[in-house]
Amino acid sequence: MTYKPIHKFGIVLFFISLFILFAVAPIAFTYAIIKPIFQIVSRLLYFLAYSIDQLGNVLASTLFDDTLIKGKNKYKFGNPDITISAVLGENKHRGTLTKAGVLLCKLLNWIDKDHVEKSRQTEILERNL
Repeated sequence: MTYKPIHKFGIVLFFISLFILFAVAPIAFTYAIIKPIFQIVSRLLYFLAYSIDQLGNVLASTLFDDTLIKGKNKYKFGNPDITISAVLGENKHRGTLTKAGVLLCKLLNWIDKDHVEKSRQTEILERNL
């Protein structure tokens, strides 16, 4: 009885599998370790940026009230639980933005589509603030 190989390209497949083992596996292993770390750091940086935004809303409330909004029906800055973007979104909705406020809203909405509107929705309307 003579031995017949199951696959005529067995040696080629063997070298491809060695390549995957020694070249791709270390990259895949490193990626599997780094990805969760990056996700955790990214999430922490997002929350840190959000907190700084809330701090800015409080610290600059007098300046922002005088330069970004106008009128009697304005929604004032200064609530420590709300970001600057949410206050801008509420004042945009009320029609109480100054030209500088409109310009800042346009800039934020250019960076992130409907940013101030989304911030208003999640921070003011859904939390009833």
